[in-house]
Amino acid sequence: MHKKKYHSLIVLIPSFNELHNLKKFIIKLNKYYKVLIVDDCSSDNSSIWLRKNKINFIKNKFNLGYEQSLIKGFKYIIRNRKIKKIITMDADGQHNFQNIENFMKLDKKNKLDLIVGQRNKKNRQIEKIISNIFYTKFRLKDPLTGFKMYNLDKLKKINFTKLKNLFLVDLLLEFIKKGFKVKNVSIKINKRTDQD
Repeated sequence: MHKKKYHSLIVLIPSFNELHNLKKFIIKLNKYYKVLIVDDCSSDNSSIWLRKNKINFIKNKFNLGYEQSLIKGFKYIIRNRKIKKIITMDADGQHNFQNIENFMKLDKKNKLDLIVGQRNKKNRQIEKIISNIFYTKFRLKDPLTGFKMYNLDKLKKINFTKLKNLFLVDLLLEFIKKGFKVKNVSIKINKRTDQD
């Protein structure tokens, strides 16, 4: 059995019908890091496969969507006193978990409250536009990335009920408004491969 690299770190992944992609990386990820999948009421037997392969998960009774699944995961993790950092990743396999080491190195050097993964490629033109606007105003790029690392103590100070629909941006803005330390780190993304 592999020893987890960081006892105070957990990787949180919201997932809706992404079993095809999860199978490609989640077992390897789980060998080295603590993992929590939030299964958003998938119909592709995700929960059965996760249970069979001893991957830690919780399942929504109803489809809540990406943002609410993240919040549910945050609240679940906050109850665990041993966890200090949460890394969020997408379930589609685009995020290369080898980037986690870059997050940890940057955090060790700077003691950050939130690290935002800056993708080398954006999927949509609107993401490029929002990234440029955000950089002009806050000197931070790629607010829409799902690959981030949160300091749990600071996350506890956020009132999730006040967040609007653009959760990835709203939560980042809350960290900025509160004067928390936020930085970008460059990440490479994998090409998404959908089911045949």
